[in-house]
Amino acid sequence: MTSLAVTTLQTFLTLVPNALMPRSLFGISRKDDDEDSRSNSLEEVLEKVVFDTRNDTDSLTTRCYGIYGCFSIDQPYFSMARPINVFPLPVQAITPKFCLYTRDYPDVCQRLHVMDPKSIAVSHFKFGKGVKILTHGYLEHGETRWLKKMVQEYLLYDDHNVIVLDWLSGSGPPYTQTVANIRLIGAITGRFILDLRDFFGVSPSHVHMVGHSLGAHLAGYTGEYLKTQDAKLGRITGLDPAEPYFEGTDPIVRLDPSDADFVDVIHTDGGPIITGGLGLASPVGHFDFYPNGGVRMPGCGHHFIDSVAMEQGNIPYGLRRFIGCNHIRSYEYFTESINSDCPFLSIQCASWEAYWRGFCWQCGDDWAKCNRMGAHADSYLNYTGPGSVNTKMYLITGAESPFCTFHHRISVAMSYTREARLHGGDIGVFFVSLFGERGIAHRQQLNLEEIFFEPGNVYTFMIGTPDLGEIKWALLEWTYVTALYNPLTWRFLSQPSVYVNRIIIDSIEMQQSRYEFCGLDQAFRSGTRRKLEPQESCPEQARPPGASILGTIINFDVEDTINNNIDAVNSGLTSLGNGQLLNNLASSANQVAREIMDGARRRMGQERMKWWMANKKMKNRWKDKRWPGMKG
Repeated sequence: MTSLAVTTLQTFLTLVPNALMPRSLFGISRKDDDEDSRSNSLEEVLEKVVFDTRNDTDSLTTRCYGIYGCFSIDQPYFSMARPINVFPLPVQAITPKFCLYTRDYPDVCQRLHVMDPKSIAVSHFKFGKGVKILTHGYLEHGETRWLKKMVQEYLLYDDHNVIVLDWLSGSGPPYTQTVANIRLIGAITGRFILDLRDFFGVSPSHVHMVGHSLGAHLAGYTGEYLKTQDAKLGRITGLDPAEPYFEGTDPIVRLDPSDADFVDVIHTDGGPIITGGLGLASPVGHFDFYPNGGVRMPGCGHHFIDSVAMEQGNIPYGLRRFIGCNHIRSYEYFTESINSDCPFLSIQCASWEAYWRGFCWQCGDDWAKCNRMGAHADSYLNYTGPGSVNTKMYLITGAESPFCTFHHRISVAMSYTREARLHGGDIGVFFVSLFGERGIAHRQQLNLEEIFFEPGNVYTFMIGTPDLGEIKWALLEWTYVTALYNPLTWRFLSQPSVYVNRIIIDSIEMQQSRYEFCGLDQAFRSGTRRKLEPQESCPEQARPPGASILGTIINFDVEDTINNNIDAVNSGLTSLGNGQLLNNLASSANQVAREIMDGARRRMGQERMKWWMANKKMKNRWKDKRWPGMKG
């Protein structure tokens, strides 16, 4: 214990009446107590009760760190998902730094210290204002650009007390040591929040922690520590919580909904670690947001040189963006959401595929199925508090800043004319450009996977665009796609084409806005683009006949079926209280298989398209129904 800390607390206690802060809380007796009690000096008591951070080892699997508690490396912290488990480093080696930023001093770090109330009292901490604690992840520090940007945005939004938690001394390699360190750093942060409560009356329920990657789990450990002290953190925002050593673990090991009154999580890099995914895929909060499905973000995938250019020539930052673009998108989305007029509106849905296929698109009369992703997730329309946990929310973002988009459900109604029925269905992809009073959304792909479009049926998709205002007209395009490995998609005797009756556009952010643009039952050959506008005399839309046997076979999603089966197996394993490792291995294997098949489909489809374009004028081969290279 430092003499400065003791002197500070001694001075503080002499200024505060015993009625307001009883000395008995610190084990200090009054003057009229017996002689033995008076012999216990304030310094001795504080050394024993408050500042004792010695590493007292209780057993081979447990180590104690004074007021910060004892930490076990036994189960559930030791498991097949966490084969290497170590103790946190000593407190002196990883003591974090708390930097306060306010509107009065937005660029100056005002150092605050744990169990040093004077450091808070002499700072420009604004009592009665909100408290935001922001923290980084592995191999980072509190001076990183994105944290400074987030601080600026929060101070622009309101006169908050923004505190940056810098734990650089504990964030270095090896990764397993850092995973252990955040348990202790979380407890230290919890002690700091209790200082705000005990000395200045700031309720922990008014504190909001925002953590990226390992910082998200650190925030969870802070909430866990506060619960042991009969306190509850107000809110935790997890920005793509780290996956290695946390996926499939017991809730006490990772961030979970019990760590705060409200826990919201943004997942942006949820692929398996063996495919480069760095973030958790499983839901761990009250609301779990999965922008663009939560695995691959638009605008990522640039070359290294391009990534460096995006970081103004900074090679270390460029390397980080090149390797972890999906991972860092989470804090880019969150930072933008603080002051954005665009709401980052998300919709509750069972899966990403169900969302982009337009099955989930209505918020309901009370907006109960929608929420805002980001800084204002706790104050969206009609918000009253989280009534459930692990609620999956989906939305679409843009490829570059500003990332927020306005969502539209587009229904493509196929024609059911005699000509359309005689021709039959074809497999391909639709693209649409929307023209509104405030701008243009250029060439948006509707179906993310090729689909067999059949006459009379209606196909729905979700897209995101800039704020277009009232939509005036649309430009629709269809492209034929076939697969070399699937002969059901081959067409020999006629040109591939589809017939469109109309498209219907429902704007999600404006629940009452609907637009209908007529396709006049015209044929769309591969590459055809047509302008669709409102038509009073648009041909009547046919009642959907449903999918044919052929359409069902072609559109059958093997990977989705595998997913459903794995989910069923995982559910059974979970109900038995076992099988977390098998769960992770199965999910990882399925993700790898999906990516391999997606890549193969794209490559074979491209090769098939090149061949078809090169040989479309050779009608004799089409008439003979011969595959190139076949001998009659």
